[in-house]
Amino acid sequence: MPLITWGPKYETGLNIIDEQHRGLVDLINELNEALVEERGKEVMDRVFDELFNYVHVHFNDEENLMKLHEYDDFAEHSRQHDIFTSQMDMFRESFQDGSKVVSDEVLEFLRNWLITHITSTDRGYISLFKEAGVK
Repeated sequence: MPLITWGPKYETGLNIIDEQHRGLVDLINELNEALVEERGKEVMDRVFDELFNYVHVHFNDEENLMKLHEYDDFAEHSRQHDIFTSQMDMFRESFQDGSKVVSDEVLEFLRNWLITHITSTDRGYISLFKEAGVK
């Protein structure tokens, strides 16, 4: 059973953003499945790599659109991206040095952050982007 089931409440109506968010949801669900099946340790390195790559692309795309369309809350939104990246760096380092096993803590952080970010933080730019013709 997926940890996050994609649905209309997560959609922004912006194709590129929704597509990327769905990809992040898929990665979180994959990690959840691995933890349930007690395969977390064997998939964690790959999932971390994919998460970092995916998030890097997504955050860059989002921030470039914000700059292009002069989004008023750009600095705070970018700061939230930086906080997420720093937290994931800490989780990854702890996992790689063996001080932390793959845990529900990482999964819960990912789930809560993504849901809050999609349903709250990202809502701030939707009308601006749509008015500018972003699809």
